[in-house]
Amino acid sequence: MIVCKKCGNQNPDGETFCSSCHSFLEWSGEKIVEPPPPPPPPPPAVVEPEPAFVDRVKHAVGLEKPKTESPISAPDGGQPPTGTPPTASPLDRAEREMRPAASVVTNSAPGAAVTPGAQIPAAVLPQAVMPAPERARHAPRIETPAAQRYKPGDLICGQCGTGNNPERHFCQRCGANLSAAVVVKTPWYRKLFPARSAPIAGTRSKTAPVERAWSAALFRVIALGVIVAIALSYVVVAPLRDRVNATVKTAYASAHRHFAPTTTYVRASDAKASSQLSTHPARLTIDLIKETYWAANTTTDKQPWIRLRFGSPVELDGLLITSGAANDFASLARPNEVQIVFSDKTSTRFALKDDPKPISYDVSARGVTYVEIHILTVHPSAQSPDVAINEVEFFKIE
Repeated sequence: MIVCKKCGNQNPDGETFCSSCHSFLEWSGEKIVEPPPPPPPPPPAVVEPEPAFVDRVKHAVGLEKPKTESPISAPDGGQPPTGTPPTASPLDRAEREMRPAASVVTNSAPGAAVTPGAQIPAAVLPQAVMPAPERARHAPRIETPAAQRYKPGDLICGQCGTGNNPERHFCQRCGANLSAAVVVKTPWYRKLFPARSAPIAGTRSKTAPVERAWSAALFRVIALGVIVAIALSYVVVAPLRDRVNATVKTAYASAHRHFAPTTTYVRASDAKASSQLSTHPARLTIDLIKETYWAANTTTDKQPWIRLRFGSPVELDGLLITSGAANDFASLARPNEVQIVFSDKTSTRFALKDDPKPISYDVSARGVTYVEIHILTVHPSAQSPDVAINEVEFFKIE
């Protein structure tokens, strides 16, 4: 019986597909072997009655009646030999019982060999296998041979491309004639600095180790002299020292800005403007008070500017500008397009957002002493032609 694992239907042996769900029983079926019937109970043992006391006495004395025995067959299956008594006495029976039992020899056909326990293996039919997911096959790796290196003066074979010694007349690989072979030219630098090759055995001079030691010592002296000359130039020549220090600081700041940027506030020490109202001077842009601001009249000063100076050269990496007249943001005009000019004559130009909140802008300057903010255009106000900036803050990366 084959039981389908999907639907549980019982199918007779020999079925290929389930009669209920039509599944392939080789994959989804399970064969159940029925247990064989129990063996019949053994027949009851026959108990012979125990002989009586009188019979035992007669048997011991030898007075019981002798029993007839079956005639002994001849070894060849014929009649028993003549003169054989049909009966045997009790002494003869006791003697036969004491003798070892003779092995029974079964006549078999001549030349027949009997092998005990020999079994013929049963034939095994191939079983169906459920298909497995296909595995990706790796493309064979083809290793390209390394390109042949030619030496100056080698003869390149025109058929196989093998380099041959200039003394050869035929190719060492394919045997082609090298009379028209191409000769490898010597590079120009090899003419100035010939390649060093190991000397032939027995031709090395006895002073070669000493010469190598002197060459190594001379190289060390020259290298040490170059290092000392560079160090003295750095110490003595001030412009070179400043240039090296600035380069190192710039490289360090760039690496620090990229991997671990941390900004700190840089406060300007002085403020000066092209024009200003008497009640709103330029220094109010650096006082860190949100209720004060710098204002300039755009009627008399078309493009006002403000200059913020630092006490020492600084490395700037950010700018924070708060536009408008503080609490009265819309009462005055606000800067729109501005140009930032640094002390090293570099500049950048961008537009400011019209927002009362502080807005951050990306600027980058190294070693500057002041920054000028030139107002090119404004976000106009219907109440006044004056333009105002509340606060200007600078930041640098430590």
